[in-house]
Amino acid sequence: MAPVPGPEGPSAPRWAAARERFRRAARILAHVCGLTLLMKRYIEKSRAEEWARFYLSIKNHSANELLFDMSNFSKYNLSNDFAKLKTLMFIQPKQRSQENLREIQLCLKKNRSFHSLPNEVQLQLCQTAIYQELEAESMLLRQGHVPLECYLILAGHLKVMSSSTSMNKNTNSQILSEFEEGDFIGEICLLTNTNRPASILCKTDVKLLVISKDDFSCILAQRGQEQYRETCSFLRSLPLFFSWPKEKIDFLVHCSLHRYYRAGPTVISDNINSHFLVFIISGRCRIIAQMNCEEIFVRSCVMKTGSSTLKNPRAVLPPRGHLNVTGRSLETATVSPRTSFSAARKKMLDTEKPPLQGPSTATCFVEIRVLEQGEVFGLAEALGSSCDLHLYLISEGVECIFIPKNLFLTEASTDFRGSASELVCAYPTEEALREYLVEQQLWNEYKARLLAQQLKR
Repeated sequence: MAPVPGPEGPSAPRWAAARERFRRAARILAHVCGLTLLMKRYIEKSRAEEWARFYLSIKNHSANELLFDMSNFSKYNLSNDFAKLKTLMFIQPKQRSQENLREIQLCLKKNRSFHSLPNEVQLQLCQTAIYQELEAESMLLRQGHVPLECYLILAGHLKVMSSSTSMNKNTNSQILSEFEEGDFIGEICLLTNTNRPASILCKTDVKLLVISKDDFSCILAQRGQEQYRETCSFLRSLPLFFSWPKEKIDFLVHCSLHRYYRAGPTVISDNINSHFLVFIISGRCRIIAQMNCEEIFVRSCVMKTGSSTLKNPRAVLPPRGHLNVTGRSLETATVSPRTSFSAARKKMLDTEKPPLQGPSTATCFVEIRVLEQGEVFGLAEALGSSCDLHLYLISEGVECIFIPKNLFLTEASTDFRGSASELVCAYPTEEALREYLVEQQLWNEYKARLLAQQLKR
């Protein structure tokens, strides 16, 4: 195709210059598009993973930066509807109209366990259940009592206490586990027709939905029985429980919690102080470690390399694995390809930084593992393995079983503990993670410089 002739005369030089600028801009645009497509694999991330890490970051900084609780504005928060729900539930069950049932159902659908039930079951519970409130330190269930009802927690926390618990609040009793919003309490006793195995006290003020034994038998018994059998079969299929007798596994299931999480929420926020072992029935969870990025940044500036300049990109390639990093952006020094690391180190160490506002100022989160069906979180801590990391368990859409650690250790024999320790997959140390992050930061800086050089051409 012949080139388009430009105007002749005095305006010809300006036309040629404009055409050259346009060609240069088109080449740069094509180059940028090609680089973007080429590097797309480095930036693709799961939306659920991004939201979970954003939530952790916000939660980590909320004490210093937020003057409100962001959970109060969640569409899944039931607290704003308690006044309305309380009024509706005080209507006698036989006198509740269809309009009342729809309004009750709309309020209760914000509860995760209620939301997971079929619509027909939800309406039946709205027709028959009773609303109840208890103050902190009130006794909800006492060990050895005959079960007459089960409960769905609408708000608050409860604690399961050891058998030595009495009505005396000064008794120093051991907490076996805790219940929270969305958990069913006492339904297994109704299914197995056994007395209460432990006492349950209110840790905070609690709001409950009470379901009588007769209503449970008509509405939820079949569904609960199927879930109970499936949970027992699942635990027996795990290598961890091959040597356990049926009675012990049934007792663990009796005292366990069955929970569902959508993608994004934090399942466990503190691996050290958690009361539970978490077994994955289906779906996936990510184990996230909290790290101090300020130390990582300083170490990256003083890291010794084989040469004074970064000539070989392979020298800083991260090791194989699935570690991902997120968090606040690190303020990094710009190091050109011709600048030595010693000069960069001197520049960084001479730079005056503003003082940190708190321990969370330079926090990042590192994904160290993905748990799938049949895997367990918390076993290493339960068996006494040392861990110097602060770990979170983040859901990617998961169905899981919570078993109290203290109960698990009580039922486990000494020989079993020795064999179970062989099944524990140790976490990387904090030092190893820091070294990895330093290498990854150097690699990211190298990519950024390379990209900048390509765009200047």
